[in-house]
Amino acid sequence: MLAVAFMLLPVLLGIIELGGLIHVWIGQQSAAAIGARVAGERGEDDALVRDRIGVELRAGGLDPARFQIRVTPAYVRWGQPITVQLVSRRQLAIPFLFSRDLTLTSSYVGRGEVNH
Repeated sequence: MLAVAFMLLPVLLGIIELGGLIHVWIGQQSAAAIGARVAGERGEDDALVRDRIGVELRAGGLDPARFQIRVTPAYVRWGQPITVQLVSRRQLAIPFLFSRDLTLTSSYVGRGEVNH
């Protein structure tokens, strides 16, 4: 019975770790999507775009300081693509099995909706 408990413990902890990673990934995807939408509306990378991404991350229970935000290019004209990419580093640690650093990347592309 004790052997079964020791075998199931890493499985249970792995499920919990994976759930945490999925939570981060979904929140990050959502923030990248809203960031691309706002960047397309504004036609540029500015403080409003980054603030909106931060609001979305906080709404998902995530700390914006743990994410790198890239918006390329900085300015777009009508119909041109603008890409928002969020990158975060997380550690996946399953006791008794392994520990590994992971990089989660989310990218969304919006289209410029203004003419500068």
